Amino acid sequence: MIDKIKAYGFQALALALLVLSAYLGFRLYDARLDAEKARGTLSVEKASRAQENTERMRVALDDARATFRRNEIHARNQQEIADAHAKQERARAAALAAAAADGQRLRDQIREFAAACGGGEAQSVAAAIIDCRDRAATLGELYDEADRQAEEFAGAAEKHADEIRTLKRVVGNDRALTE
Repeated sequence: MIDKIKAYGFQALALALLVLSAYLGFRLYDARLDAEKARGTLSVEKASRAQENTERMRVALDDARATFRRNEIHARNQQEIADAHAKQERARAAALAAAAADGQRLRDQIREFAAACGGGEAQSVAAAIIDCRDRAATLGELYDEADRQAEEFAGAAEKHADEIRTLKRVVGNDRALTE
């Protein structure tokens, strides 16, 4: 009978091991399914993160390109403003140099005219009248020339206004960069 009990005991043990093995097999299968689901979810999450990172990088690159374009336009505008101002300065400097030379010539002419006036020589009345008329005409021409030069020097005052306008353009261009 002990043999039968042993046999039934082994059968019961074998059956218990079979049930345990089946239970553990189902648990292992369930764990593998969970692992596969987790891998799939992880893969989807990684792809989602990669796509988000790619989108962030694209936005950052677009922003960097836009900033570069704005800076490039700003630099080009600043250069155009500087070139226009330099051109105005060269023209103004040439005009001022010419006006200074004209002024010096006018001073020399007036000095010569004043030196030749009334040399103490005896003249006839007619010659003196003609000489006075010629001197008056010459003085009129010299005063016209002085008036023209005064207008040219008034143009030098425009230099200041041009510089202010140029600086306003520079400031406006800088403000456009920050908008």
